[in-house]
Amino acid sequence: MIQDSENLALPERIAAFKSDPEKVREATEFVDQLIQQAKKEAELKQKEKDRSKFESQDAGSGNLKRRLGRARGFVLRMFDALCNCTQTAAAAARTTARNNPFTKR
Repeated sequence: MIQDSENLALPERIAAFKSDPEKVREATEFVDQLIQQAKKEAELKQKEKDRSKFESQDAGSGNLKRRLGRARGFVLRMFDALCNCTQTAAAAARTTARNNPFTKR
């Protein structure tokens, strides 16, 4: 019984709200403010995410060492493949430490 009275009251309350232009204007302004605030927060979160992504790539000496190691290996393989004519093609494809002139012996 209570739900029936609430169900009947709700459409009447909605009609009363829609008929009052002041309430509709206030509700519209409130929703617009919420949307603007949500946009600002989303932009801030995106900027923080982008900033942390770039900082994590640049920070860390381990990442730099890994990149230098990969670059060194690539250069050595290219040098072996292009310039060292005394070795066979199979030997040129090897990427072992003995072909690396930068390792201590």
